[in-house]
Amino acid sequence: MNVARLKHSLRAHLYKCIFKGYCNQKLNDFPKTFPSKDVLKWYQLWEKNNFFNLQSKDPFKMILPPPNVTGTLHIGHALTATIQDVLARWYRMKGHPVIWIPGLDHAGIATQAVVEKYLYKTKGCTKMDIGKEEFLSLIWEWKNEKESVIKDQLRLLGTSVDWSKEYFTMSKNHNFAVTEALIKLNDKNMLYREKDLINWSSSLQSAISDIEVESIELTGTTELEVPGYKKKVKFGQLSKIAFKIKDTDNEVIIATTRPETLLGDVAIAVHPEDDRYNKYIGQYVWHDLRETFIPIIGDTFIDRTFGTGVVKITPAHNRLDYKIAKNHGLEIIDTIDEHGNIITNNNNYKGLPRFLARDKILNELANKGLLRGIESHKMIIPRCSRSGDIIEYLLKEQWFIRCKDMAEKALQVVKDGSLKIDPTIYEPLWYNWLENIRDWCISRQLWWGHQIPAYEIKSDQTSEWLIARSKEDALLIAHKKYGSNVEVRQDNDVLDTWFSSALLPFTTMGWPQKMEDFQKYYPLTLMETGHDILFFWVARMVMLGLELTGQLPFKEVLLHGILCDAQGKKISKSLGNVISPESIINGISLQDLNEKANESYKDGILNKNELKRTLIVNGKMFPNGIPTYGVDALRMTLCSHNIKNRTVSFNIIECQQNYFFCNKIWQASKYVLLTISPDKCHKPETFTTLDSWILSRLSLMVDKVNTAFTERNFYKAVTAIKQFIYNEFCDIYLEATKWGFKSEEEHIIISHTYTLIKCLEVSLRVLTPITPFLTDELYSRLSTKLPSFLSVSSLLEASYPTTDEFKDLRNESLDERMKSVLDLITEIRSFIANISKKLEPEVHIVVDDLEDHEFYTKNINSIKGASRIWNMSIHLKENYVKNMYSIQEELQSKHSLFLSVKDKSTLDQILEIIE
Repeated sequence: MNVARLKHSLRAHLYKCIFKGYCNQKLNDFPKTFPSKDVLKWYQLWEKNNFFNLQSKDPFKMILPPPNVTGTLHIGHALTATIQDVLARWYRMKGHPVIWIPGLDHAGIATQAVVEKYLYKTKGCTKMDIGKEEFLSLIWEWKNEKESVIKDQLRLLGTSVDWSKEYFTMSKNHNFAVTEALIKLNDKNMLYREKDLINWSSSLQSAISDIEVESIELTGTTELEVPGYKKKVKFGQLSKIAFKIKDTDNEVIIATTRPETLLGDVAIAVHPEDDRYNKYIGQYVWHDLRETFIPIIGDTFIDRTFGTGVVKITPAHNRLDYKIAKNHGLEIIDTIDEHGNIITNNNNYKGLPRFLARDKILNELANKGLLRGIESHKMIIPRCSRSGDIIEYLLKEQWFIRCKDMAEKALQVVKDGSLKIDPTIYEPLWYNWLENIRDWCISRQLWWGHQIPAYEIKSDQTSEWLIARSKEDALLIAHKKYGSNVEVRQDNDVLDTWFSSALLPFTTMGWPQKMEDFQKYYPLTLMETGHDILFFWVARMVMLGLELTGQLPFKEVLLHGILCDAQGKKISKSLGNVISPESIINGISLQDLNEKANESYKDGILNKNELKRTLIVNGKMFPNGIPTYGVDALRMTLCSHNIKNRTVSFNIIECQQNYFFCNKIWQASKYVLLTISPDKCHKPETFTTLDSWILSRLSLMVDKVNTAFTERNFYKAVTAIKQFIYNEFCDIYLEATKWGFKSEEEHIIISHTYTLIKCLEVSLRVLTPITPFLTDELYSRLSTKLPSFLSVSSLLEASYPTTDEFKDLRNESLDERMKSVLDLITEIRSFIANISKKLEPEVHIVVDDLEDHEFYTKNINSIKGASRIWNMSIHLKENYVKNMYSIQEELQSKHSLFLSVKDKSTLDQILEIIE
């Protein structure tokens, strides 16, 4: 061992001996790894100190899209909560008070459906068996139970909402607001009652909104399970049926995917420019099942390429047919009732379930020689997402809201830039939907929900409907108009859930009771939600906000993608890939995962097929269960994707990587505590090149993260943070400082000490919106030991680092100069990657340029530390004498690396390793 190496070894040993006791003392309350399971103490502290509550009159304002009380939160809800929480924490630390209001949605149709399943599964009875009052009482019990779990889940996720402003969409206050909204719309002549085609679920016995309708694309003949049928039902078939033209021997052959509706046919239609058939327009065909003649009409809505080019018109069960029938003045015949059974005078089919009637009708037509074939056919089936039933379009008298004028206003605010939709790719969809909007059916035939404040007034002279705040008000109006001899009954229907939730931006701010609060805090700053409810919720919030308050409910809409699993499949019960956030945060065994699925099946939340798929997916994706990753790793994983994409693929492996990243920060903090001396913590007169560089990179990171948050590009913030903390601070800088601390040079040690603390302190503040539990835990431990750390109970009290604050540290020319050093370090690591240090190799860096030689020599300790090799020297090419036992590595730059060893046998060993 040479003298220099001996001196270095002795210094290192002395250094360890001197600081051993001191370091042990510093780390006696510092766990080896981040205690990720012990985080709720921080949430309790945040709540206790009212960090989530409003502090002034000019806040950043959001509402949390209310989770449904159908069940507990899954990973998709965690995405929404995390995105909004990152923004809330960032704005708070920037000095903006935040109003962020949590709540729950009663989710009328979804909750009633799931509780009905639960009732039948656990007690073997239906809602009709126990009656409305007892059934509603059961739903309230269900809601209270789920509410408790959901709130605990939101706290576990770190969701920093203001719980004092919590809302529920079936509360008395919200019910009052819903009634007032309908009164105002009615006063503006925007509410009306009419018979029209609606989406009807026979299984739920209710109209449902478009969002509850799943469009199932079939490529051909497919058998599907339908509630109420013992056998699967065939879909994806096109039946061709002959109709004889009156007083001729000619016939036309129609093509239909719905032969069960033949009994409701009122016409046969062709395109007026179709030369094959337009000669028949105005003639009649014999309808064998109805035993009557029906007309052949021409209409430009007919698709000449569909089937034979001839279609039947069944207006009571098809939107296009209904439109055509009204245009041509055709009669409308109901042929399927609310239970999905056939309505007809034909005793062969009367009362038959629609899909059993289909088979019987086709058999009869085949026996009569009128069925000309059944072909496999691509088609889209409308299916109820709540029950799995096939949607039937029925003509029913319902309440509607006129939407055309509201839609035009909602179109204009996006066109003129008053409302920003981010990302802008959804603007064309916004225009298309609103330009083609239909009036909004708000009636639902449910027990759970806001009963429509509509009253039917009946007297000897007349019968009419009116909207009133109560039955008493309705009676007063009726008595004034018709005298005392009147009957008043309230409509049994309840409101579409989307109506009550569309009012939330202003009802949560006090409208219409607390108008002083409303004037102060309305509108919201931002509405963040999934792009899949852009029309069902966001557009309706905008329409009703403009109509009822005269203002936009918010000026910015941020839309995130649909959360999918690692294979890109949408996370849903039907696919069996739903996972709860707490399973990732706390970890869970495969056995317990499966037990949770079985419990959901017993409660009726999962059906038999969904349970089967869930168990299969659990076994494939989590054969060894899920390790404990902690909430911070989960939050960072959710933020590391571009949420503005149409889909966001969640891979649990990324949680593991981010768990390791969190522990990397933990270990880096321990290194800082172990390394620094209390008397060396003041600001240096001059910084080393290494310290100036890392502070420049810190400045760049702060700027990139703030820009990313401003632009709502969270993944860019995560990338910038990881680039700095992991790649530059931990991987390069920390390693490089080890030689500086062992150098015994005072100015280097002071420079390193100050810079280490500065980078760590700022990094923890930068990270806080994304990983709040980790940073508060670390900051609380470090603030009592490291100067320049703030004396705060939580980083929610600290300011967020700003670009202006650190712009003087930015040194782009130094960054560029150091880039060559970093590239060199990477080359050295690669060069010696598989070579044992026991062979005592020496690395010689040979450079062409004198300036490079001086710069590398000045920073040799950084190169040594970061490349983790101590036997290193810098040489000018013109002075370098190559050792005969060495290997040369030519670099793309003007540098060369030489790996030099003491003898030929060592060289041979290295060559064997390399080869």
